[in-house]
Amino acid sequence: MSGRFTLHGSPHSLPTYRIALMLRLCRTGFTFRYISFQRGMHRTPEFRALSRWGQVPVIEHDGRVFVQSAAILEYLADTLGCFGAANVEAGQHVREWLFWDADRLMPPLYAWYSIELGRRNLLPLSFDPVLVAEFDRKGRAALDILDAHLSGHRFLVGDTATIADICCYGEVAFARLSNRDLAAWPSIVAWAGRIEALPGFAKPFDLLAMQDAEIAS
Repeated sequence: MSGRFTLHGSPHSLPTYRIALMLRLCRTGFTFRYISFQRGMHRTPEFRALSRWGQVPVIEHDGRVFVQSAAILEYLADTLGCFGAANVEAGQHVREWLFWDADRLMPPLYAWYSIELGRRNLLPLSFDPVLVAEFDRKGRAALDILDAHLSGHRFLVGDTATIADICCYGEVAFARLSNRDLAAWPSIVAWAGRIEALPGFAKPFDLLAMQDAEIAS
């Protein structure tokens, strides 16, 4: 590996946190470039030249640009040689968790965070109570599935953490930021503790701030 990573994103972005956490756990320093959505930085020509969909995170490395957090996690696992799958079969299971997360876990739990920001008047957001209830139902259903799997496994795939764990852990971290009590899912709580015990671990706002920064390895 050569060249420093530059991560464009926001500490309020769950997908950005996944990538920052992956780099931190791999003991890899990086440059952080803060993208403020409130100031419309994601709509500037400069940022859209990097991110064709105007989304974060974006990673620059060795003159190349990568978008979409799950795809970036796969690239980092291959490039840095950490948190990858043990074999081809395990790799397939890891990808299945990445896709399941995007379909079932992330949408409602990330919505919980947006709802909480609106409730605290930190962002001008409001949600129909019917929609809030539906996010709650879907989030709990997804957590039930995750908890059931983890009741018999230390990590999502195999005996050690992979990018599947880093991906799904982000939702748990942001659920806690949303003041959600996860005690009803004890296997998730225990699994999260194992992630948090990994060398280099940092919580979202301990790792990233709303300003540009050089993040040490």
